[in-house]
Amino acid sequence: MKLKTKLFSVFLITLFLFSCKDYNTIDSIPTNKYYTSEIMPDQYKNAYGKWRVIGTSGGYTGEGYEKDFDYLILKEKGIFGILRNDSLIAYGKLVLTQIQGSIVCKFNPEKSANIELCVDPEKEIKVFNNDTLYLFGPCCDRFNIHLVRVK
Repeated sequence: MKLKTKLFSVFLITLFLFSCKDYNTIDSIPTNKYYTSEIMPDQYKNAYGKWRVIGTSGGYTGEGYEKDFDYLILKEKGIFGILRNDSLIAYGKLVLTQIQGSIVCKFNPEKSANIELCVDPEKEIKVFNNDTLYLFGPCCDRFNIHLVRVK
């Protein structure tokens, strides 16, 4: 009986370890992982793409913080990925809310990292001239992230 219990325990542990899928590239995340249809309103779909972080601002001093990741990738059907040194350090789903003519996005990480966007994940999305993306903290001394389009 003890042997059966031990074997069953080993089986459960193995099942648990292999059932947790950890993606190593943004392209390995299935398109319909979080949503079965598109969630982004048409006027904001130009936010999709690969964006390079060029700076930050805000906070108590207004000076921002030292950038803590290199690229943000926003994919269709509410998928985001965060790259540092060409490695996927965080990914998850976007949760969108339209408020007074703008869109607020909560970055809900499935795999998180020790970066500001995972600590303060709620940002207002603004795209300018189709090549500049700003993620604004929606209020009071929160941080903003400034990005430029890569592709």
